[in-house]
Amino acid sequence: MLEIVIGGLTDPPPAKTRYTFCQAERTTGLGFELTAEGSLVFTTIFLRNNNPPLYPRHTAELAQCSAPLCALFRYVDYGELQRGEGVFQYRAPPVDPVLLAMGLALAFHLDTHTESWAVEVYTDAWPMYTDLLAMAKPLSGILRVYTSAYDPKAAVADRVLLAVQGLTYEGLAMKKAWSGGRLCRAYTPPPTAEVEDPDVKDLLRTLWEAGGFLSLKYAQEKYGQAVIKASQLGLVRLDALTLTVRLTDLGIRALGI
Repeated sequence: MLEIVIGGLTDPPPAKTRYTFCQAERTTGLGFELTAEGSLVFTTIFLRNNNPPLYPRHTAELAQCSAPLCALFRYVDYGELQRGEGVFQYRAPPVDPVLLAMGLALAFHLDTHTESWAVEVYTDAWPMYTDLLAMAKPLSGILRVYTSAYDPKAAVADRVLLAVQGLTYEGLAMKKAWSGGRLCRAYTPPPTAEVEDPDVKDLLRTLWEAGGFLSLKYAQEKYGQAVIKASQLGLVRLDALTLTVRLTDLGIRALGI
């Protein structure tokens, strides 16, 4: 189900599990495997912004890509997605088109893994991507878009709400003054570079001291799951052709070098 809320916040969508950009008691990263639809979202958005197309299989791959638009996606926390009942605040900047892309991809992911879910995002760029938003209409959960941009393309949604005081659609054309609804405080995390897992840190240091790469066999025998975790965070790259683990620029920045 797709909802569009114009002008401010309103009652949260009913769901056992809700992911939102507003402050919540629990926080979560946005590291998860992408469905085919989720990958298509990023490919489409990058192409429409005149960036080289991406075909990611995991969200963390956005932390190490070289397209200009990837600079914005490096402000997303790609830690593992937390699951379970309750409200989670994900750490990502509410800027276009980052939150729209991450929210759509998360909705497709949840639809294959979770029952009774809702995802809330803020975006004013949604009229450019109504074809992608329409893909969320058959989903079992709720994707809710908060926006300050009114556009007749809102007809794409299953439900449209006005969350401003004393405003009608006609009022928008009359240039009358109105008071807007409240929104939560924006949270902009620093670029993804910090690493908390000690095993991942040891792996990165060893890679640096070894000249930037290790054999995949040695790395897996010595560091186990830390290799996969570092890869998902975009800190290392697994080279299937040479069977090596290679340090990325994000991994170098995580070392503070």
